[in-house]
Amino acid sequence: MSYLKLDYSSFDSFAGDLDALGIEFWYRLNPEGVSSRLNDRIKFGAKILAKACNIQRSRALECFAVALAFKNWHGLCSHLNSATGFSDGRAPDDWVEPLKFSLVLLLNSDTEAALQPKQITALEDFGARLSQQASCSVELVLDMVCAGFCGGEAWAEVKSRNALNANTPLYQFQMDHSDPRAGRFTESIACQQLLSELDDYYQGTKTQEQLHRAEKWIKSALVKQPDFLECGLCLAQIYYDQGNLQAAYKTIHDFIKKAERLIPKGYRGKIEWGWKTNRVYHRMLWLQMTIYHDADWMRKCLASARKQLRLNPNDNLGVRYIYPLMLLETGEVDKAAKAARFKDKNRGEVTLVQAFCRFALGDHPGFVECLVTALFSLPVLRLFLMDDDSEMPEGDDGYRGVIPDLDTFVRYAWPAYLSVPGLQQACIDFLADPFVRDAEDQLSVYWKGFWRRGPDALGTSQGWYALKDKLAASTMERMAAT
Repeated sequence: MSYLKLDYSSFDSFAGDLDALGIEFWYRLNPEGVSSRLNDRIKFGAKILAKACNIQRSRALECFAVALAFKNWHGLCSHLNSATGFSDGRAPDDWVEPLKFSLVLLLNSDTEAALQPKQITALEDFGARLSQQASCSVELVLDMVCAGFCGGEAWAEVKSRNALNANTPLYQFQMDHSDPRAGRFTESIACQQLLSELDDYYQGTKTQEQLHRAEKWIKSALVKQPDFLECGLCLAQIYYDQGNLQAAYKTIHDFIKKAERLIPKGYRGKIEWGWKTNRVYHRMLWLQMTIYHDADWMRKCLASARKQLRLNPNDNLGVRYIYPLMLLETGEVDKAAKAARFKDKNRGEVTLVQAFCRFALGDHPGFVECLVTALFSLPVLRLFLMDDDSEMPEGDDGYRGVIPDLDTFVRYAWPAYLSVPGLQQACIDFLADPFVRDAEDQLSVYWKGFWRRGPDALGTSQGWYALKDKLAASTMERMAAT
């Protein structure tokens, strides 16, 4: 009956085949708990087997023991009971290894989730061994015992399960018991399976043919599971990438509403990115904000940014860096300058935001200081400010180690750059000054030498920072006076 080859060579190999590494972890870390659970499961299965095959309960227990590769029920009981004797509470390999066949008894039994092909094969293998010991047909054991372990009435029904047919909600919203001001979305097991399938179709670099196939699957999945949030996000992103802004907006708007209907009315607490299950909601809010910005619906765009910062104060997506740019774009200079009081000032694109704000306020020395710091930390910003791809010196990629997400930065920085009167020309004049260009060239030469490997390396990290500080100081002094 088995059609897939399973690796029974070791506990770890078999657990890997069954995608049961989480269960494997508990065998080693909580052997007493696993022993108790296995006892319950075996006795549950033996009760079904005894009734189905018309045998004594004691014989059914013996059948289970032999099917699990033990000599008899006494030997299995003794092995399980020995879990209480480990001094540090952790199970050694010689306790875990003999129990590898028992993994099938602890597989997920959620009636709305599908078993994986190798899990089905492992249960069918176990059913065949059990039927041989009980002198019953394999079909009877599968329909009664193996299906019973999976919460089903027949093996065919268990094998045909599909998470797309789940009737219980894929998501719920749960308050944090330790912090009443925080909450998170939770996912059903069926939802987790659908996420895995969605990833197979959509994630990663795809050809147009693969994207078309992904879109087809996503749309068909949403027919059966219209509240599948990740699926809705992917569909909205597909529409957005196709340039269909209206369809993207409607889709993401609808699915954000679906997510927010799960949140208790009046809830004003945090929904933090740190919980993985919250990330789909934040990604939806981010896409909605992007669509607002593209549509020049700036009031909504700003409101979305504030909402994200309120829900997730740690701001893992970097909304705080583009929020001042939105404010500059709408002419709210004082609010932009206040929002740009960043704690982390060692990033070039971040300091450039502050330069824009200082210029808009009429603070020329502050503008120069921030612009010098930004340019010397991230020289590739010259290309953006000059709007010219030929501006970088030959052999210099314009980065100084860390490569930030400049695509997102440029999306929001360019409109702000053009919105502040005189800003673009001031930056061009600054960058055109020979003194500035000479300082950049010196830094470029030192950087390329410093990052060589082996005997060809020139300079040190201390020398690099010393030169950078020296040139920054002299450039600020010269340019602040012009």
